[in-house]
Amino acid sequence: MDGATDRWLFNPDTTRALVLARRSPGGGPVHDVVSDVVWSEVVRLLRWAAAAGSAPAALRIGSWWRLAAGCAALLRRLPALSAEIAEPWSLDPPPAVAAGTPADRVGLVADRLAALLRSGESVALHALAAEVDALGEAAVQALAATSLDTVTANA
Repeated sequence: MDGATDRWLFNPDTTRALVLARRSPGGGPVHDVVSDVVWSEVVRLLRWAAAAGSAPAALRIGSWWRLAAGCAALLRRLPALSAEIAEPWSLDPPPAVAAGTPADRVGLVADRLAALLRSGESVALHALAAEVDALGEAAVQALAATSLDTVTANA
């Protein structure tokens, strides 16, 4: 994620407007609540991804951990949220991420999620879940790589 992303991502007014814009017209109160919950969580995950990517080495492991845990928590909630809005549920495999360092992969997936947030397109929860799963997978890989680097440096 780049500096331009950080400017809008850490602006509460901008992100709130983006979350509200994700509501479907005429969706009703339940749809609006589910949409707000899901997209607010996506914003939080994007913030952790941005923070982890730019964190000092001493804080990077904790940031990757929080990102991976946040992804897992949202993935656990998505089937029930999908049921609340009577949307069919399935878990698609995570989309492939281009080769690179684990931190680069986190950035690539975070960029894809940010693009979904900012697009006006409707996104099914199961499709969003696949992207969240890919972000969590990349975060775990980054956590493992950072932990390995720390252990190797201290050996």
